[in-house]
Amino acid sequence: MELSFPIEEPVLEFTVLVLAALLVQLTFRKLPVPALIGLLLIGMLIGPGALNVLAPDMAVELLGSVGLLYIMFLAGLEIDLDVVRRHKSEAAVFGGLALVISFALAFGLGLVLGFDWPGAALLAAAISSHTLIAYPMIERMDLVHERPMVAAVGGTLLTDTAALIVLIVVLQVSGSDGGAFGWVWPIIMFTVVAAIALFAVPRVTRWVFDTLGTTRAESALFVLGILVLLATVAEEVGAEDILGAFLAGICLNRVLKGREELFEHLIFAGRMLFIPFFFIETGMRLRLEVFADMNVWLMAGSILLVIIVGKTMAAWIAGHLFDYGRLARFVMIGLTIPQAAATLAVTTTASDAGLVSDELLDAIIIVIFITCLAGAITVRFAGQRLAGAHEQKDFGTEHM
Repeated sequence: MELSFPIEEPVLEFTVLVLAALLVQLTFRKLPVPALIGLLLIGMLIGPGALNVLAPDMAVELLGSVGLLYIMFLAGLEIDLDVVRRHKSEAAVFGGLALVISFALAFGLGLVLGFDWPGAALLAAAISSHTLIAYPMIERMDLVHERPMVAAVGGTLLTDTAALIVLIVVLQVSGSDGGAFGWVWPIIMFTVVAAIALFAVPRVTRWVFDTLGTTRAESALFVLGILVLLATVAEEVGAEDILGAFLAGICLNRVLKGREELFEHLIFAGRMLFIPFFFIETGMRLRLEVFADMNVWLMAGSILLVIIVGKTMAAWIAGHLFDYGRLARFVMIGLTIPQAAATLAVTTTASDAGLVSDELLDAIIIVIFITCLAGAITVRFAGQRLAGAHEQKDFGTEHM
């Protein structure tokens, strides 16, 4: 068989994607750099903008779409709802501050950059959210139950939900014949779907698991069925499938966390298979010549400035209101600066709808590189000192 590029044989495409994901996992395993950066880079290298090994055809796009749904599913699934409930006022205040400040700054930046209001609103929605890529680091440091960390984690629920709702509104207003209020009906319908799902899905899932005695494989398939069902229903009522996937994660949050082995298997399947495909497919959209384009770098730099200012202001104001220490505020900043899941979900969806330029998508991917690195370094630096301070305090208390 004669091999030509880009590869169009589905089995070979899948083989290249799996090998690319494996190479990144093995390479980045011991590096203090998030693996998603490697996935984006290798996607760029094998894509049409560099080596042209793969083209973004239907098979690749399908795998990337499934990965995006799984990212949003895990975003809802991994939030500790019990901890958020116990500290809901702090989570709400910090999440609201991070959302409002970042959104206002980014919307203004979008207008300055010459975007129309839908483009500016989508930029604001994308970067007012955040992704907790450094959360495993604070878990290892035993800081997850500290009030500032709970506020940062709980705030994610608010910022990500708001970002997805803004995406729905803008898409409906821009593409609907229903006028300026064409977005109202999809929001109302999705609210009804969410209310029914939050009531019914946990109860039905417990009944299936406990009464039918499903095996682990059957339980995992049932969970995936709930994910794609809610994603499809959300799409059908005029919302976005990614919001339905996020809702599925929230609905199954407590049920699955009570079944630790199944929960860990679902996390493993997503992170090792589905999610890497999305980041690789997104990286394939990036062209090497972007790194020589000063306009893209200027756009990325201005977006970075807005993110840093917005998240820092939110952490400092919340820290002042709730008496968080200086080191804790820096850890909050490090946790909330990284842009990945919701940011890419909003940006790629908007790009597919023709509402943002390829130049902005390129700038966002550069921003993801830098913020993920900066966030991980900040959390490592400030978190180790905060954990050390707690250990010294505990040691002193024990010897009083």
